[in-house]
Amino acid sequence: MAIEITEFADVSISVSPTGVSSGDFGILGFLAVDAPGQAKAGMDISSAERTRAYASLESVGLDWEATSEVYLAASAYFGQTPTPRSFTVLMNYVTDTAAVVAGGAHETITAINALLPTPTAIVITVDGTEIDTLVDVSASADMDEVAAAVETALGVGLAGTTCVYANGGFLVTSPTAGVASTITFASGVLAVALGLDQTVAKISQGFDIETPVVSLAEAVASGTAFVAIDVDKTLRDHTVAPPNGNTTLEISDWASANKKIFMSTSNNLDVLDSSVDTDVASVLKLSGSRFTHSVFSRSVNAYPGSAVFGRAASVNFANINSTITLNLKQIANVPAEDLTPSEFAAMQSKYCSAVVVIGGSVNAFVDSRMASGSWLDTTHGLMWLENRNETDMFNLLYQQSTKIPFTQAGINMAKAQLERSLQAAVRNGLSAPGFLPSGEFLPEGFQVDSLSLAEISASDKSNRVYNGLTYRMVGAGALHGVAVSGSFSE
Repeated sequence: MAIEITEFADVSISVSPTGVSSGDFGILGFLAVDAPGQAKAGMDISSAERTRAYASLESVGLDWEATSEVYLAASAYFGQTPTPRSFTVLMNYVTDTAAVVAGGAHETITAINALLPTPTAIVITVDGTEIDTLVDVSASADMDEVAAAVETALGVGLAGTTCVYANGGFLVTSPTAGVASTITFASGVLAVALGLDQTVAKISQGFDIETPVVSLAEAVASGTAFVAIDVDKTLRDHTVAPPNGNTTLEISDWASANKKIFMSTSNNLDVLDSSVDTDVASVLKLSGSRFTHSVFSRSVNAYPGSAVFGRAASVNFANINSTITLNLKQIANVPAEDLTPSEFAAMQSKYCSAVVVIGGSVNAFVDSRMASGSWLDTTHGLMWLENRNETDMFNLLYQQSTKIPFTQAGINMAKAQLERSLQAAVRNGLSAPGFLPSGEFLPEGFQVDSLSLAEISASDKSNRVYNGLTYRMVGAGALHGVAVSGSFSE
């Protein structure tokens, strides 16, 4: 037997972990009101699921009726060119809701019949009552028959307990609703086969009517990712909170606190009246939120907020010169407003935008101010930049096979990484060389400053945290209008 070469030269190669990718800044979260006739049969989003993501209008159409508010908003979002790809439904439950267990991965009907040829036990506690019963599913021809057999058995233990097979999984629901409605995961061989055990199922205890803000908070708590929000048309134009609801301003305040862009739509003609300052657009302007954008439309059934963000969502921040201004963009699926000059001026004075008729022949969106007076593309771009800074700095620390020393060399590494992040903002057009308000010119579009090692406190070094990086940046801005003066001589 030959002597291995490793006796003389033994090499071991370590592989750095794959870096974390930046976030998706095209995700629109649509807050849908849970109402009859919206979702197709068996496709309702239970409180255990709460949110559902879609990548195309076709996939939305599989779950929602074409007349539903979800489908109308999705049509506005996906109808833009280039086509965006990330639409997420967030549920707002407007009635007392029952406790549910939503099953996960389960066996096939053939496997269930073979695995459970005789009555098999399932144990679950509903509304404080333990149901320990036998279920015979051996003769079931499909999943609906399995669900019916389970429901019959559970109903003996507690009348009204239901089990259905919907959206690819089993759903067990308490017969009561509200905060007193409770349920546990199921146990037993059958529970495992049906995906109702705690290893794969999801559970939601009962709760009372939710306000929109509570629903949004629950969506965030569930880990659902979204950048912007639009809301069901029944949640618009509320300067006074409806019963069990929120004002539009309260939704805006929530969005600001959670760094989500709120695409608020108003159908109130008072937006076009400069003598009125109590309409929603005026109230939102007074709030000064840089995360809230107001759009006006006479069409109650239109979703211009979804459409406009759908156009913004097409930006690929990784590309060169890819950032856009929303001003004068073509927005599909939104009726154009034929405004008088005074109506247009009143709307603009309230930092409200719309798709308008220009020159009698052109329909275009103008002009994309936020409630703060800043711009939608700037807010969107800065959200991306913040995430890019965080992601790049995390990957610098995460992908090192050895430590980054807390020395001047280590500080320089962190500074260089931040500069690379900011250079990406110059490449895509968010930033550009220019002057700061102080008059200082930044030839690269940004300036990174750092504290030297000698200036770092002993406590920061012992805690291994460097707090010495700051930067200043100049936005590239955008031309929204041009004024020309000329003279003519014979």
